[in-house]
Amino acid sequence: MEQQVGAARSDVPGVPIEAESVDGALLSLPGEHEEPLDLLEASELLRTELGALRLPLTLPGVDQGRRERDTLIAQLDDYLLPRLRRMDAPVLAVVGGSTGAGKSTLVNSLVRREVTRSGVLRPTTRSPVLVHHPYDSGAFLSQRILPGLARVTSEAPEPAQPIDVDAPRATALRLVPHDGMPTGIAIVDAPDIDSLVETNRDLAKQLLAAADLWIFVTTAARYADAVPWDMLRQAVDRGVSVAVVLDRVPPPAMQEVRSHLATLLRDRGLATSPMFTIPESPRSAEGFLPRDVVQPLVSWLTRLAKDARSRDVVIRRTLVGALDSLRDRIPTIASCADDQVAADERLRDDLDEVYAAAADTLEHSLGDGTVVRGEVLARWLELIGTGDLFKSMDATEPGVLDRLAGSGPGKPLQTQQLDAAIQTGTASVIRAVAQRAADAAVDRWRTRPEGEGLLAAAGGGSIGEQRLAPDIDARLARTIRDWQASVLEDVREQVAELRAGARAASLGPEMAALIVMLGAYAATTGGESRGDTAAGAAAAAHSILEAVFGDHAAQALTSRARADLVARSGTILDAERARIESLLDRAEVRDGRGEMLRALTMAIEEAR
Repeated sequence: MEQQVGAARSDVPGVPIEAESVDGALLSLPGEHEEPLDLLEASELLRTELGALRLPLTLPGVDQGRRERDTLIAQLDDYLLPRLRRMDAPVLAVVGGSTGAGKSTLVNSLVRREVTRSGVLRPTTRSPVLVHHPYDSGAFLSQRILPGLARVTSEAPEPAQPIDVDAPRATALRLVPHDGMPTGIAIVDAPDIDSLVETNRDLAKQLLAAADLWIFVTTAARYADAVPWDMLRQAVDRGVSVAVVLDRVPPPAMQEVRSHLATLLRDRGLATSPMFTIPESPRSAEGFLPRDVVQPLVSWLTRLAKDARSRDVVIRRTLVGALDSLRDRIPTIASCADDQVAADERLRDDLDEVYAAAADTLEHSLGDGTVVRGEVLARWLELIGTGDLFKSMDATEPGVLDRLAGSGPGKPLQTQQLDAAIQTGTASVIRAVAQRAADAAVDRWRTRPEGEGLLAAAGGGSIGEQRLAPDIDARLARTIRDWQASVLEDVREQVAELRAGARAASLGPEMAALIVMLGAYAATTGGESRGDTAAGAAAAAHSILEAVFGDHAAQALTSRARADLVARSGTILDAERARIESLLDRAEVRDGRGEMLRALTMAIEEAR
């Protein structure tokens, strides 16, 4: 089955584990006797697998799995892979914090130049600003980091504008080369983590996830707020290097606030994080904080940029934290992938059961005389010129074959009407079975959240209110006509093979074919009951065919006709099942994804 393509296999030592990549190619992990992957190779394969992983089925926990997958892909793209590809690249420090914490003012004050807009009217659609030394431009002009953001070079800040809660997300990273920045480090001014604009909040999280270092800015009035501490908790969970800036502290409360914040940091696993305090101070005419109040932070950042060992400590701490987080995050995603496969199999099993039962029902309905009742029987009695089937359809009685072989004025029309009745009756039986099967399949799926989700997503498209394909009637008509033509050809071959005499010649292959069809429709009745019209028709048809072709040939003709009809009608059911199953096929759930993710996590651990 399709969902089994790309299944991971690692049963034999030394044989690569394989899984299907985004473009369908197979990815391989080395076995025991092959060269192991290095850290970058394993991480790149992990990114490929996560990009290929679809979690389309609605299941408990799938929303969390999708968020974790998307978050991890973003971190791989924005931070982990760029850092592994260039361990010597400048430290990326992202300045983040709550609304009004003074982030933009701090960034401007650090470089002594207005590179980012500050104030009450904050540009809600602005591009995040990355300030770096001109010598480091090559590290940021490319898409090495934050590949989803285009590069814009502009030294002037964007104009202020009113807040728009529906503002679109920024799509560019504004690069500002500045000699006031030391080489080896760059600073990004991120949007507010509690911004009124959702796209700004999302962008802030993305930028913080891409950072080697968080410079977290809060104020004396808001340092105990929940939102900042939630972000700091995430930093602790992922091992990110953090520096905390306590801004706008009233000088009389400096010692008390510093001590309390230090206690909070220690209690939350950030005891080693450097903390800088900035007292309430008047700003310069350019809007900068006094040099002396920001100098401790400037000095620390400068030492960090110039000291290769210190820079390496910050980079490696954050890198190790990101790698450590994979141990907790990948199992969640892998379990979701396993659950998707199990759900896919359940839904396919539902279809197997429903359509297997439908195939049995259809085979029985096409052989129990159902088609012979009603219009088919009425047209048959008109053709033979009698209203009493049981008294007039014994081929041994005088005149029976003569009536069938006769060519009265209404005979061609009556033959055509019987032929049309057979087509209509057969189509009606097959269509009814297909309808019940589709209803049963849809009803079964709706008892499962994953099935209900697929059907809801399909809407009125491939599975409409009718639940059958729009062209089913045309396909039924074509299938039955092809079957009738096949029966006629078989009869003609039988006539030629047996070199039948006057009886067969007078009856004609067209009439003989119609009688073969009648016999095929009532094959399972055995033709013994003379109290049932279908059984009587079967017995009469066999009696006529035996009189014309002989017992063995008559039985062979009706058996082949019925088997052929069952096979052809089965293709209708198969097509209807495939139409419903295509919802699953399009979902593209692939077996082996969870196993591959776990294997890649192990490969990353071994490479470390």
